[in-house]
Amino acid sequence: MQDHATRLVGLDGLVVTAVQPTGEQLDLQVELLARAAGCPHCGGGEVCVKDRPLVRVRDLPIAGRVTRLVWRKRRYRCSDCARTFTETHEQLPARQRVTGRFRAHLGNRVGDGAAHAEVAREERTTRYQVACAFADRTRQREARDGDHPPRRLSLDEAHHRRNHDLATVVSDLDRRCVIEVLDGRDRRTVERWLSALAPEIRAGIEVVSIDPYDGYRQAIRAALPHARIVCDHFHLVRGANAALDAVRRECQRQAKARRPKGVRRSGQHASWRPELYRARHRLLKARERLTGRERRRLAELFEREPLIAEAWGLKESFRDVYRAGDRAEAQRRLEAFLAAVDRACLPAFDAFAKGIRIWQAELLAYFDEPTTNGYAEGIINKVKVIKRRAYGIPTFTAFRHRVLLACS
Repeated sequence: MQDHATRLVGLDGLVVTAVQPTGEQLDLQVELLARAAGCPHCGGGEVCVKDRPLVRVRDLPIAGRVTRLVWRKRRYRCSDCARTFTETHEQLPARQRVTGRFRAHLGNRVGDGAAHAEVAREERTTRYQVACAFADRTRQREARDGDHPPRRLSLDEAHHRRNHDLATVVSDLDRRCVIEVLDGRDRRTVERWLSALAPEIRAGIEVVSIDPYDGYRQAIRAALPHARIVCDHFHLVRGANAALDAVRRECQRQAKARRPKGVRRSGQHASWRPELYRARHRLLKARERLTGRERRRLAELFEREPLIAEAWGLKESFRDVYRAGDRAEAQRRLEAFLAAVDRACLPAFDAFAKGIRIWQAELLAYFDEPTTNGYAEGIINKVKVIKRRAYGIPTFTAFRHRVLLACS
Protein backbone atom coordinates (compact mmCIF):
# COMPACT_ATOMS: atom_id res chain seq x y z
CA MET A 1 0.00 0.00 0.00
CA GLN A 2 2.88 2.33 0.79
CA ASP A 3 4.31 1.76 -2.71
CA HIS A 4 0.98 2.76 -4.28
CA ALA A 5 0.78 5.83 -2.04
CA THR A 6 4.35 6.80 -2.96
CA ARG A 7 3.50 6.74 -6.66
CA LEU A 8 0.27 8.63 -5.98
CA VAL A 9 2.11 11.41 -4.14
CA GLY A 10 4.64 11.66 -6.95
CA LEU A 11 7.40 13.59 -5.18
CA ASP A 12 10.87 12.48 -6.27
CA GLY A 13 13.09 11.34 -3.44
CA LEU A 14 10.22 10.87 -0.96
CA VAL A 15 8.77 7.55 0.10
CA VAL A 16 5.51 7.00 1.99
CA THR A 17 6.07 4.89 5.09
CA ALA A 18 2.57 4.99 6.60
CA VAL A 19 -0.99 6.03 5.71
CA GLN A 20 -3.38 7.30 8.39
CA PRO A 21 -6.89 8.19 7.14
CA THR A 22 -8.92 10.29 9.57
CA GLY A 23 -12.39 11.25 8.38
CA GLU A 24 -12.00 13.60 5.42
CA GLN A 25 -8.29 14.02 6.13
CA LEU A 26 -5.45 11.85 4.93
CA ASP A 27 -2.07 11.84 6.70
CA LEU A 28 0.84 10.35 4.78
CA GLN A 29 4.02 9.78 6.72
CA VAL A 30 6.98 10.37 4.40
CA GLU A 31 10.75 10.52 4.60
CA LEU A 32 13.67 11.08 2.26
CA LEU A 33 15.31 8.06 0.69
CA ALA A 34 18.76 9.61 0.46
CA ARG A 35 20.80 10.45 3.52
CA ALA A 36 23.21 13.33 3.90
CA ALA A 37 26.66 12.53 2.49
CA GLY A 38 28.54 15.24 4.36
CA CYS A 39 28.35 18.48 6.28
CA PRO A 40 27.33 21.52 4.17
CA HIS A 41 29.20 23.87 6.55
CA CYS A 42 32.68 22.42 6.78
CA GLY A 43 32.57 19.69 4.13
CA GLY A 44 33.23 16.96 6.66
CA GLY A 45 32.10 13.48 5.73
CA GLU A 46 31.15 12.15 9.15
CA VAL A 47 27.62 13.12 10.22
CA CYS A 48 25.17 11.41 12.52
CA VAL A 49 21.42 11.73 13.05
CA LYS A 50 20.74 13.96 16.03
CA ASP A 51 16.92 13.65 16.15
CA ARG A 52 13.85 13.02 13.94
CA PRO A 53 11.34 15.86 14.28
CA LEU A 54 7.91 15.61 12.65
CA VAL A 55 6.80 18.36 10.24
CA ARG A 56 3.22 18.44 8.98
CA VAL A 57 2.87 19.99 5.53
CA ARG A 58 -0.34 20.51 3.56
CA ASP A 59 -0.25 19.00 0.06
CA LEU A 60 -2.56 18.71 -2.92
CA PRO A 61 -5.78 16.82 -2.14
CA ILE A 62 -6.03 13.13 -3.02
CA ALA A 63 -9.47 11.77 -4.03
CA GLY A 64 -11.08 14.94 -2.69
CA ARG A 65 -9.60 14.52 0.80
CA VAL A 66 -7.41 17.03 2.58
CA THR A 67 -3.91 15.56 2.45
CA ARG A 68 -1.05 16.28 4.82
CA LEU A 69 2.48 15.01 4.53
CA VAL A 70 3.89 14.09 7.93
CA TRP A 71 7.58 14.42 7.21
CA ARG A 72 9.91 12.67 9.63
CA LYS A 73 12.96 14.80 8.97
CA ARG A 74 16.51 13.99 9.91
CA ARG A 75 18.49 16.58 11.80
CA TYR A 76 22.20 15.85 11.54
CA ARG A 77 25.23 16.77 13.63
CA CYS A 78 28.69 17.06 12.10
CA SER A 79 31.42 15.19 13.97
CA ASP A 80 34.09 17.68 12.86
CA CYS A 81 32.53 21.13 13.43
CA ALA A 82 29.69 20.03 15.77
CA ARG A 83 27.20 22.15 13.80
CA THR A 84 23.72 20.88 12.98
CA PHE A 85 21.72 20.97 9.77
CA THR A 86 18.41 19.55 8.54
CA GLU A 87 17.66 17.72 5.32
CA THR A 88 15.62 19.60 2.71
CA HIS A 89 13.43 18.95 -0.32
CA GLU A 90 12.59 21.40 -3.12
CA GLN A 91 8.84 20.83 -2.76
CA LEU A 92 8.95 21.13 1.04
CA PRO A 93 10.41 24.59 1.72
CA ALA A 94 11.91 25.31 5.12
CA ARG A 95 9.58 26.95 7.66
CA GLN A 96 6.57 26.45 5.37
CA ARG A 97 3.40 24.57 6.17
CA VAL A 98 2.38 23.92 2.56
CA THR A 99 4.20 22.21 -0.28
CA GLY A 100 5.46 24.24 -3.20
CA ARG A 101 3.03 22.63 -5.63
CA PHE A 102 0.04 23.27 -3.35
CA ARG A 103 0.99 26.94 -3.08
CA ALA A 104 1.34 27.07 -6.87
CA HIS A 105 -2.14 25.53 -7.13
CA LEU A 106 -3.53 28.26 -4.88
CA GLY A 107 -1.74 30.89 -6.96
CA ASN A 108 -3.24 29.52 -10.17
CA ARG A 109 -6.74 29.73 -8.75
CA VAL A 110 -6.24 33.28 -7.55
CA GLY A 111 -4.67 34.16 -10.88
CA ASP A 112 -7.84 33.00 -12.64
CA GLY A 113 -9.78 35.69 -10.79
CA ALA A 114 -11.16 33.81 -7.79
CA ALA A 115 -11.53 35.69 -4.51
CA HIS A 116 -9.15 34.87 -1.65
CA ALA A 117 -11.96 33.86 0.69
CA GLU A 118 -13.50 31.67 -2.02
CA VAL A 119 -10.23 29.81 -2.66
CA ALA A 120 -9.52 29.39 1.06
CA ARG A 121 -13.00 27.97 1.66
CA GLU A 122 -12.98 25.55 -1.26
CA GLU A 123 -9.40 24.35 -0.69
CA ARG A 124 -9.95 24.19 3.08
CA THR A 125 -6.94 26.26 3.95
CA THR A 126 -6.32 29.70 5.46
CA ARG A 127 -6.54 33.07 3.75
CA TYR A 128 -2.97 33.67 4.87
CA GLN A 129 -1.75 30.82 2.66
CA VAL A 130 -3.84 32.12 -0.25
CA ALA A 131 -2.37 35.61 0.24
CA CYS A 132 1.17 34.15 0.24
CA ALA A 133 0.44 32.28 -2.99
CA PHE A 134 -0.96 35.50 -4.48
CA ALA A 135 2.24 37.35 -3.52
CA ASP A 136 4.38 34.61 -5.10
CA ARG A 137 2.44 34.83 -8.37
CA THR A 138 2.81 38.60 -8.34
CA ARG A 139 6.59 38.39 -7.96
CA GLN A 140 6.81 35.82 -10.75
CA ARG A 141 4.80 38.04 -13.08
CA GLU A 142 6.93 41.10 -12.33
CA ALA A 143 10.10 39.06 -12.96
CA ARG A 144 9.05 38.14 -16.50
CA ASP A 145 7.69 41.58 -17.50
CA GLY A 146 9.56 43.23 -20.33
CA ASP A 147 10.39 40.01 -22.18
CA HIS A 148 8.03 40.89 -25.05
CA PRO A 149 8.03 44.59 -26.02
CA PRO A 150 4.59 45.60 -27.36
CA ARG A 151 3.93 46.84 -30.89
CA ARG A 152 0.22 47.65 -30.55
CA LEU A 153 -1.24 49.07 -27.34
CA SER A 154 -4.80 49.61 -26.22
CA LEU A 155 -5.94 52.05 -23.52
CA ASP A 156 -9.29 51.76 -21.78
CA GLU A 157 -10.72 52.81 -18.43
CA ALA A 158 -12.13 50.72 -15.59
CA HIS A 159 -13.66 51.52 -12.21
CA HIS A 160 -11.53 50.55 -9.25
CA ARG A 161 -14.17 51.47 -6.69
CA ARG A 162 -17.51 53.18 -6.97
CA ASN A 163 -17.33 56.97 -6.75
CA HIS A 164 -13.55 56.84 -7.18
CA ASP A 165 -11.37 57.95 -10.05
CA LEU A 166 -11.17 55.65 -13.05
CA ALA A 167 -8.11 53.47 -13.66
CA THR A 168 -6.45 53.00 -17.05
CA VAL A 169 -5.95 49.45 -18.29
CA VAL A 170 -3.07 49.09 -20.79
CA SER A 171 -3.24 46.00 -23.02
CA ASP A 172 -0.91 44.44 -25.56
CA LEU A 173 -3.13 43.67 -28.55
CA ASP A 174 -0.66 41.27 -30.19
CA ARG A 175 -0.06 39.11 -27.12
CA ARG A 176 -3.67 39.55 -25.92
CA CYS A 177 -2.78 40.42 -22.35
CA VAL A 178 -2.83 43.30 -19.87
CA ILE A 179 0.60 44.77 -19.21
CA GLU A 180 -0.21 47.58 -16.75
CA VAL A 181 -3.00 49.18 -14.70
CA LEU A 182 -2.58 52.89 -13.95
CA ASP A 183 -4.15 54.74 -11.03
CA GLY A 184 -6.07 57.37 -13.00
CA ARG A 185 -7.03 58.19 -16.57
CA ASP A 186 -5.85 61.80 -16.88
CA ARG A 187 -3.24 62.89 -19.38
CA ARG A 188 -0.49 63.35 -16.80
CA THR A 189 -0.80 59.81 -15.44
CA VAL A 190 -0.71 58.15 -18.86
CA GLU A 191 2.06 60.40 -20.19
CA ARG A 192 4.22 59.77 -17.12
CA TRP A 193 3.95 56.01 -17.55
CA LEU A 194 4.67 56.11 -21.28
CA SER A 195 7.66 58.39 -20.77
CA ALA A 196 9.06 56.05 -18.10
CA LEU A 197 9.28 53.16 -20.56
CA ALA A 198 12.69 52.25 -21.91
CA PRO A 199 13.59 54.12 -25.13
CA GLU A 200 13.72 50.90 -27.16
CA ILE A 201 10.25 49.91 -25.93
CA ARG A 202 8.78 53.32 -26.79
CA ALA A 203 10.38 53.17 -30.23
CA GLY A 204 8.78 49.77 -30.87
CA ILE A 205 5.21 50.95 -30.18
CA GLU A 206 3.66 51.66 -33.57
CA VAL A 207 -0.10 51.79 -32.91
CA VAL A 208 -2.25 52.81 -29.93
CA SER A 209 -5.99 52.15 -29.95
CA ILE A 210 -8.10 54.38 -27.70
CA ASP A 211 -11.63 55.53 -27.01
CA PRO A 212 -12.46 59.07 -28.18
CA TYR A 213 -10.97 60.66 -25.03
CA ASP A 214 -8.71 63.65 -25.54
CA GLY A 215 -6.60 62.99 -22.43
CA TYR A 216 -5.31 59.74 -23.92
CA ARG A 217 -4.68 61.35 -27.29
CA GLN A 218 -2.65 64.24 -25.85
CA ALA A 219 -0.59 61.87 -23.67
CA ILE A 220 0.26 59.65 -26.65
CA ARG A 221 1.17 62.61 -28.85
CA ALA A 222 3.53 63.91 -26.17
CA ALA A 223 5.22 60.60 -25.22
CA LEU A 224 4.93 58.66 -28.50
CA PRO A 225 4.93 61.22 -31.31
CA HIS A 226 5.75 58.54 -33.89
CA ALA A 227 2.87 56.19 -32.96
CA ARG A 228 -0.34 56.05 -34.99
CA ILE A 229 -3.47 56.72 -32.90
CA VAL A 230 -6.57 54.75 -33.89
CA CYS A 231 -9.97 55.69 -32.47
CA ASP A 232 -12.11 52.67 -31.69
CA HIS A 233 -14.93 52.49 -34.25
CA PHE A 234 -17.39 50.87 -31.82
CA HIS A 235 -17.62 54.05 -29.76
CA LEU A 236 -18.05 56.21 -32.83
CA VAL A 237 -20.86 54.07 -34.23
CA ARG A 238 -22.45 54.09 -30.80
CA GLY A 239 -22.36 57.89 -30.94
CA ALA A 240 -24.30 57.81 -34.22
CA ASN A 241 -26.85 55.51 -32.61
CA ALA A 242 -27.15 57.88 -29.66
CA ALA A 243 -27.80 60.80 -32.03
CA LEU A 244 -30.55 58.83 -33.79
CA ASP A 245 -32.16 57.93 -30.46
CA ALA A 246 -32.01 61.58 -29.41
CA VAL A 247 -33.97 62.52 -32.57
CA ARG A 248 -36.55 59.85 -31.80
CA ARG A 249 -37.04 61.10 -28.24
CA GLU A 250 -37.29 64.68 -29.46
CA CYS A 251 -40.13 63.64 -31.79
CA GLN A 252 -41.92 62.17 -28.80
CA ARG A 253 -41.53 65.38 -26.82
CA GLN A 254 -42.84 67.48 -29.71
CA ALA A 255 -45.85 65.18 -30.06
CA LYS A 256 -46.63 65.73 -26.40
CA ALA A 257 -46.41 69.51 -26.78
CA ARG A 258 -48.77 69.48 -29.79
CA ARG A 259 -51.44 67.40 -28.03
CA PRO A 260 -54.28 69.54 -26.59
CA LYS A 261 -54.59 69.73 -22.84
CA GLY A 262 -56.80 67.11 -21.28
CA VAL A 263 -56.48 64.73 -24.25
CA ARG A 264 -55.13 61.41 -23.13
CA ARG A 265 -55.47 57.94 -24.53
CA SER A 266 -57.05 55.42 -22.28
CA GLY A 267 -54.43 53.69 -20.16
CA GLN A 268 -51.53 55.52 -21.84
CA HIS A 269 -49.33 58.41 -20.77
CA ALA A 270 -49.67 61.59 -22.85
CA SER A 271 -45.97 61.63 -23.83
CA TRP A 272 -45.93 58.04 -25.07
CA ARG A 273 -45.86 57.40 -28.82
CA PRO A 274 -46.38 53.66 -29.33
CA GLU A 275 -44.90 53.48 -32.83
CA LEU A 276 -41.77 55.41 -31.84
CA TYR A 277 -41.27 53.62 -28.54
CA ARG A 278 -41.65 50.15 -30.02
CA ALA A 279 -39.20 50.96 -32.82
CA ARG A 280 -36.40 52.16 -30.50
CA HIS A 281 -34.35 48.94 -30.80
CA ARG A 282 -35.29 48.34 -34.41
CA LEU A 283 -33.95 51.76 -35.40
CA LEU A 284 -30.56 51.06 -33.83
CA LYS A 285 -30.19 47.66 -35.43
CA ALA A 286 -27.74 47.38 -38.33
CA ARG A 287 -29.42 47.56 -41.72
CA GLU A 288 -28.00 44.25 -42.93
CA ARG A 289 -29.32 42.47 -39.83
CA LEU A 290 -32.94 43.57 -40.23
CA THR A 291 -35.47 40.88 -41.06
CA GLY A 292 -38.10 41.33 -43.77
CA ARG A 293 -40.77 42.08 -41.17
CA GLU A 294 -38.59 44.68 -39.45
CA ARG A 295 -37.90 46.39 -42.76
CA ARG A 296 -41.63 46.67 -43.47
CA ARG A 297 -42.28 48.09 -39.99
CA LEU A 298 -39.55 50.69 -40.45
CA ALA A 299 -40.87 51.64 -43.90
CA GLU A 300 -44.32 52.26 -42.40
CA LEU A 301 -42.77 54.37 -39.63
CA PHE A 302 -40.69 56.40 -42.08
CA GLU A 303 -43.81 57.28 -44.11
CA ARG A 304 -45.38 58.80 -41.00
CA GLU A 305 -42.15 60.28 -39.57
CA PRO A 306 -39.87 61.62 -42.35
CA LEU A 307 -37.56 63.19 -39.74
CA ILE A 308 -36.88 59.76 -38.24
CA ALA A 309 -36.22 58.42 -41.74
CA GLU A 310 -33.65 61.14 -42.36
CA ALA A 311 -31.91 60.50 -39.03
CA TRP A 312 -31.83 56.75 -39.69
CA GLY A 313 -30.30 57.40 -43.11
CA LEU A 314 -27.56 59.51 -41.50
CA LYS A 315 -26.79 56.76 -39.03
CA GLU A 316 -26.45 54.18 -41.79
CA SER A 317 -24.43 56.63 -43.88
CA PHE A 318 -21.89 56.87 -41.07
CA ARG A 319 -21.77 53.08 -40.73
CA ASP A 320 -21.03 52.90 -44.46
CA VAL A 321 -17.75 54.72 -43.81
CA TYR A 322 -16.35 51.58 -42.15
CA ARG A 323 -17.41 49.43 -45.11
CA ALA A 324 -15.00 51.29 -47.40
CA GLY A 325 -12.27 49.27 -49.04
CA ASP A 326 -9.45 51.77 -48.44
CA ARG A 327 -8.66 55.07 -46.77
CA ALA A 328 -9.45 57.22 -49.81
CA GLU A 329 -12.92 55.73 -50.20
CA ALA A 330 -13.53 56.04 -46.44
CA GLN A 331 -12.57 59.72 -46.53
CA ARG A 332 -14.93 60.33 -49.45
CA ARG A 333 -17.82 58.65 -47.62
CA LEU A 334 -17.03 60.55 -44.44
CA GLU A 335 -17.10 63.88 -46.26
CA ALA A 336 -20.43 62.93 -47.84
CA PHE A 337 -21.81 62.08 -44.38
CA LEU A 338 -20.67 65.41 -42.91
CA ALA A 339 -22.23 67.28 -45.83
CA ALA A 340 -25.51 65.42 -45.31
CA VAL A 341 -25.49 66.35 -41.62
CA ASP A 342 -25.04 70.02 -42.51
CA ARG A 343 -28.05 69.85 -44.83
CA ALA A 344 -30.24 67.99 -42.33
CA CYS A 345 -29.84 70.58 -39.53
CA LEU A 346 -30.54 68.08 -36.75
CA PRO A 347 -28.99 69.32 -33.45
CA ALA A 348 -28.12 65.81 -32.23
CA PHE A 349 -26.26 64.93 -35.41
CA ASP A 350 -24.66 68.39 -35.57
CA ALA A 351 -23.08 67.76 -32.16
CA PHE A 352 -21.99 64.28 -33.25
CA ALA A 353 -20.46 65.59 -36.49
CA LYS A 354 -18.55 68.23 -34.53
CA GLY A 355 -16.85 65.48 -32.54
CA ILE A 356 -16.19 63.45 -35.69
CA ARG A 357 -14.37 66.40 -37.26
CA ILE A 358 -12.12 66.61 -34.19
CA TRP A 359 -11.32 62.88 -34.39
CA GLN A 360 -11.25 62.58 -38.18
CA ALA A 361 -7.54 61.73 -38.41
CA GLU A 362 -7.82 59.02 -35.76
CA LEU A 363 -10.96 57.64 -37.44
CA LEU A 364 -9.29 57.34 -40.84
CA ALA A 365 -6.18 55.80 -39.24
CA TYR A 366 -8.27 52.66 -38.80
CA PHE A 367 -7.92 51.99 -42.54
CA ASP A 368 -4.12 52.16 -42.29
CA GLU A 369 -4.00 49.92 -39.19
CA PRO A 370 -7.34 48.10 -38.57
CA THR A 371 -7.12 48.03 -34.78
CA THR A 372 -9.99 48.08 -32.31
CA ASN A 373 -10.51 48.13 -28.56
CA GLY A 374 -12.54 44.92 -28.66
CA TYR A 375 -10.04 42.99 -26.55
CA ALA A 376 -9.82 45.84 -24.03
CA GLU A 377 -13.62 45.94 -23.70
CA GLY A 378 -13.60 42.23 -22.95
CA ILE A 379 -10.96 42.84 -20.27
CA ILE A 380 -13.17 45.49 -18.65
CA ASN A 381 -16.00 42.95 -18.40
CA LYS A 382 -13.59 40.47 -16.80
CA VAL A 383 -12.49 43.16 -14.33
CA LYS A 384 -16.12 43.63 -13.29
CA VAL A 385 -16.44 39.89 -12.67
CA ILE A 386 -13.25 39.91 -10.56
CA LYS A 387 -14.60 42.73 -8.40
CA ARG A 388 -17.97 41.00 -7.94
CA ARG A 389 -16.36 37.70 -6.95
CA ALA A 390 -14.15 39.50 -4.44
CA TYR A 391 -17.08 41.63 -3.14
CA GLY A 392 -14.97 44.70 -3.85
CA ILE A 393 -11.23 45.30 -3.66
CA PRO A 394 -10.39 48.06 -1.14
CA THR A 395 -6.91 49.16 -2.28
CA PHE A 396 -5.71 50.07 -5.74
CA THR A 397 -2.52 48.01 -5.30
CA ALA A 398 -4.53 44.84 -4.69
CA PHE A 399 -6.84 45.73 -7.58
CA ARG A 400 -3.86 46.21 -9.89
CA HIS A 401 -2.24 42.90 -8.92
CA ARG A 402 -5.52 41.00 -9.30
CA VAL A 403 -6.14 42.37 -12.79
CA LEU A 404 -2.57 41.77 -13.92
CA LEU A 405 -2.57 38.18 -12.66
CA ALA A 406 -5.96 37.33 -14.14
CA CYS A 407 -5.41 39.04 -17.50
CA SER A 408 -1.68 38.78 -18.20
